[in-house]
Amino acid sequence: MGSINSKSYEEKKEAYSHLNTIIAKTQSQAQSLFEYALSKDSTDLGKMILYKRYSQKLSQQGLTDDALKYKLLGLELAKKLKDERAITEYNLSVGNTYLYQNKVDKALYHFNVAEALAEKPDYHDFLWNVYYHKGLLQGVLGDLEGHTEFYRKMWDAIKEYENTPQKRFALYIIVEHFSQLDKPIELAKYTEILSELYEDAHPNTPAGHMPIKNIFEKREDPSNIPQLKESIRISDSLNSINSQSYSTIALANTYSKMNSPEKAIPYLEKALAKLETVKKPQVKLDVLLKMATIQFEAKNYKDAYTYKTKETTLRDSVNSERMQRNIAELEVKFDTEKKERKILEQNLTIEKETREKNQILYLLIGLGILLLLSFFFFQKRLKDQKTIATQKQALKDQEIKELQQKNKLLALNSMIEGQEAERLRIAKDLHDSLGGLLSTVKAHFTTIQKEIEQIEKLNITEKTNNLIDEACIEVRRISHNMMPHALSISGLQGAVEDITENLREEGYETTLEIKQVPEKIEPTKEVMIYRLVQEIISNIRKHAEAKSVLIQILGYKKELNLIIEDDGKGFIYDEAMEKGGLGLKSINSRVQFLDGTISWDSQPSKGTSVTINIPIL
Repeated sequence: MGSINSKSYEEKKEAYSHLNTIIAKTQSQAQSLFEYALSKDSTDLGKMILYKRYSQKLSQQGLTDDALKYKLLGLELAKKLKDERAITEYNLSVGNTYLYQNKVDKALYHFNVAEALAEKPDYHDFLWNVYYHKGLLQGVLGDLEGHTEFYRKMWDAIKEYENTPQKRFALYIIVEHFSQLDKPIELAKYTEILSELYEDAHPNTPAGHMPIKNIFEKREDPSNIPQLKESIRISDSLNSINSQSYSTIALANTYSKMNSPEKAIPYLEKALAKLETVKKPQVKLDVLLKMATIQFEAKNYKDAYTYKTKETTLRDSVNSERMQRNIAELEVKFDTEKKERKILEQNLTIEKETREKNQILYLLIGLGILLLLSFFFFQKRLKDQKTIATQKQALKDQEIKELQQKNKLLALNSMIEGQEAERLRIAKDLHDSLGGLLSTVKAHFTTIQKEIEQIEKLNITEKTNNLIDEACIEVRRISHNMMPHALSISGLQGAVEDITENLREEGYETTLEIKQVPEKIEPTKEVMIYRLVQEIISNIRKHAEAKSVLIQILGYKKELNLIIEDDGKGFIYDEAMEKGGLGLKSINSRVQFLDGTISWDSQPSKGTSVTINIPIL
């Protein structure tokens, strides 16, 4: 059952049907095998199939109530599975059981359900069986015309089929039906068709064993003599050889029972004369045998011997022909089997060669795929190595560039520190040496002025004194610019306030805004920021022609934001850089050295705004 469960519905159904057939063919253990199969199978499909054959077995044993129970269970399962073919089969089977139990209404209901389904194109193969059962039902009801009409419908439904046992069964039923009626034309017609089907399906059937004879043997009664004679006449006129011959044999048997065998002789002679015109050896043997028997009963021993000799000769001929035909068939089968075996061997050889070729082909394809994958793998590996090498080179170039930049910054830092140191030295020298010297000169001139009134009259001392004052002021200014005293005393804020005060003294409208500036900034960074402010203000003095200046120094988180704006004539930044402006490059370099960012916003006649962000931590 495990292998069945993996198949489709139709495959499962076919598998169960084969299992059902195998069990049914095992006559001695069929019942126990059905019961075992039913006990082991829990699927609806398995039970639906097994119930059909199991219920048939119960019906054969006369257990119709038990059979009906399983048929109804099978019908419910078929409905549950929505299997219309199984529903049709079960309705016919249930209806047949009800008909056997003489429950005509229930039988008719199920036959009508089956008929409605059988009228669908997919289930037309059930239609003849539906009409057969409905004909039986009409027979039970005593409706002879209805009985006959449904049998005619049965033939119409099956006549186009191949020569199958179902078709021959249906014809046998029709012939038997018409043999009991006074309808010799239809009896002759259907008898001839049925005989041809039997002869075609069973060409080797021995004489006297044709099932159709049994139908005519049932008519062997003196009361049927008129009907038999009429059947012989009609069959002769319709050229229905089989019907004429079997009716003649039935009439001869009737006369034999009446001890009037001589009356049968003319009819048998006429039948034999008719048989001489056709090739029906099996039927002719039956008639010859009956003629020999009738002649013997009529004490015509010589004629009996003659017909017996003819019958024996024909039988030997038929048997010889049958034997030759059987030998020929065996030879054909042997030759066919031999050819099939040879074809099978060739097919096996071809299959083996094909399998070997396929194996080689698959191996080559596998090797090709492996080589292709290896190629792609090495290509990718080379590409990855190249990418890694490029990335390493880029990183190395970046490191070199950063190192060069760092060296430049270190050089710039050293240069700036050197400049600042040199400025400090010069400022000290100016302040301590030249400033002191000029102060001494001024003191000497003051003494001379007191002693020499004549020089005073010439006003030379006053002029010299003013020049010395100016020299002292200029020395102090230069010294202050090179190293502002406020930067060392009060830090960046005080130094910028000094720049702002100087701007105001020079006539600029100056606004200063300082907020949240850290108290402690790295000295070098503080000097650099101061120089930035100083250089930007210097550019304003030299080039801007401005009237007002805004200076903002704002501390925010870990940055110092420096904003300086003026209302001067402005400039175009790119053009100024192309001209090689040293002031702009110096400012940008200082910002870069401080790891800051700078933004220039300037247009002609609209002033300039410089925004600088410098990390202070």
